Amino acid sequence: MKDALDAILKPEQAAYLERIETPRDALLVEMEAWARAHRDPISDPEVASFLAVTARAARPRTIVELGTNIGYGAIVLARAAGPEARVVTIDDDATMVARARDFIARAGLADRIEVRHDDALRALAALSGPIDLAYLDCVKEHYPQYLDLVVPKLSPGGVIVADNVLWKGLVAQADVPSGELARVSALRAFNDAIVSRPDLRGVILPLGDGVAYAVKVA
Repeated sequence: MKDALDAILKPEQAAYLERIETPRDALLVEMEAWARAHRDPISDPEVASFLAVTARAARPRTIVELGTNIGYGAIVLARAAGPEARVVTIDDDATMVARARDFIARAGLADRIEVRHDDALRALAALSGPIDLAYLDCVKEHYPQYLDLVVPKLSPGGVIVADNVLWKGLVAQADVPSGELARVSALRAFNDAIVSRPDLRGVILPLGDGVAYAVKVA
């Protein structure tokens, strides 16, 4: 979740995109309000729309999400991918896991979304493939490791989506606050890798707080 509408885009552009954003149902609106009130970093609505379009186009059977938070992304992905899809979403915060399970049950998706309480790196390493779609929205310092672990498990034509890859615009700035340097350095390494690896075809999109999108090609 970006800190403000104009974190990357010009304010008038961000406001325009917000006005035309696809309406969400009552549950997603409630989850967005809850996240704003508690400063919890769920996906921005426009990123959720991008996830939904991606899942509808790719029709993945197996989806893995790193960073469950309150279950917003998992619900969007499961709904868009259709009844044959299964989502495994991973978070190491027990409170968030419990809250996500509640929202997922209310969405009627408890039989299609498995919420695992675990460390994302450990859980991802233990997962067997193939993974058809991976959504990364977890510890930013670990993004390069997530990429190295997930790519070998992707099915041919499998998709990776990663959120917050421009990190408030700091990834493109020369002057980075010391408290953000480790995060920004990891995201720069991730972005470089996702657009240059020979086994991926990737692009960085100025959507939300920056979204990376890649397809496995080899």
